[in-house]
Amino acid sequence: MYTWFNTRRRWVLNGVTEPQHLTAAKGTEFTKPMSRLRTDMASVRTDGTSPDNDAVLLALGVHLGLAEKGDETSGLAEPGEYAPVDNAGGEFSGAVGHLVEFSSVQLIETDFRRSCGPGKQREQTVGNVVNWTSSGGGDIRCETPLTKHVSAAAREAVRLSCHW
Repeated sequence: MYTWFNTRRRWVLNGVTEPQHLTAAKGTEFTKPMSRLRTDMASVRTDGTSPDNDAVLLALGVHLGLAEKGDETSGLAEPGEYAPVDNAGGEFSGAVGHLVEFSSVQLIETDFRRSCGPGKQREQTVGNVVNWTSSGGGDIRCETPLTKHVSAAAREAVRLSCHW
């Protein structure tokens, strides 16, 4: 049995490009490379008897609604994997001005307690998991004011890259 606590899910900026000046309103290629800003790595850390990482991740996946009991995989990254950076690129139409692309992940950091076994022989393990549920990104024209509905990752991308 797992008990999850101190669970934080938040979108974080993990990649951004420098602004590219686009002058053609008609199909322009974005060529600036994405720079990685974070090196979040999936991990399962424990104090005490170490349960199987796959079992911990599957229990967390079920807790988060990413998997169901009996599934073979959790929908989460394997320990040691780095959070993905969605690469920049593509063609933009009507984007005249300075354009910045960014990448973000929904980072999960949580502590857990695992109880296993009957009565006095019950084993207790306490641990921590770092992982993510999804990644995404977007592009922003530096000259366009941000709306109140824009993500924190997009705001951070503008703060870091829209300066000249």
